[in-house]
Amino acid sequence: MTMHGFARWMLSAVPAVADRVPYVREQAARVISLWQLDEVGSVAELLLTELVANAVRHARTPFTVLVRWNGRVLRCEVTDANPLSPDPQFAVDPLALGGRGLLLIDRFASAWGTEFIPHGKTIWFDVRPA
Repeated sequence: MTMHGFARWMLSAVPAVADRVPYVREQAARVISLWQLDEVGSVAELLLTELVANAVRHARTPFTVLVRWNGRVLRCEVTDANPLSPDPQFAVDPLALGGRGLLLIDRFASAWGTEFIPHGKTIWFDVRPA
């Protein structure tokens, strides 16, 4: 069973430090579970972790995390103050230690994208229960 209706959760001004990655993942997982969206919870948790890790590693600015449920789609967003576009690596060296985050998002999200704002960007993805 999934939650009916609309819900919204946000963490703002998250510092771009490595220990925030597991913190955001844990908090988002709790919210998604509270919303009874267990069917998409693991995928959303994995993909959101990738976006947050990218914000810490590449943007290096405080960021905001927003998770929204509209009754059909769970949307997760990470907004940072770095205006540079992400550079997805869809052909990654198998020996490389990183570079697979956006590849995972492209593979497992039902949709994703980047929206540019006056002082940075938002990278988002959607997941849908079956």
